[in-house]
Amino acid sequence: MTGLPDFDTPDLAAAVERLAPGLIDALPFGAVRLDTAGAVVVFNRTEAARSGYGSRPAVGRHFFTEIAPCMDNAAFRGRIERALASGKLDIAFSHIGDFDDRGRILDVRVQSAAGGGSWIFLRRG
Repeated sequence: MTGLPDFDTPDLAAAVERLAPGLIDALPFGAVRLDTAGAVVVFNRTEAARSGYGSRPAVGRHFFTEIAPCMDNAAFRGRIERALASGKLDIAFSHIGDFDDRGRILDVRVQSAAGGGSWIFLRRG
């Protein structure tokens, strides 16, 4: 689908926030928005399907403890928290592991969300 931001789009969070909600579901990569407490505000269909999470309810649940406990560690959540503490949440890194396939390589981008919270974008290799 044309007109959608690419995973490598500069300021990806702002580009995604300009999309209609249905178009966020059409992104070819996972998009998860968390509020300041870590609860899911947006969990796009691509992420639900590709992660193996499926159709279970995600919105309102804490991402790291209820949805992705495999990412509740120093290498993933800790990296995000360190970036938040430094005052600039705009990071990219690779992570091995996934809900459905623990050996899968993920490209991860995390950026601040407008009005607080963060976006986690996940592209699977």
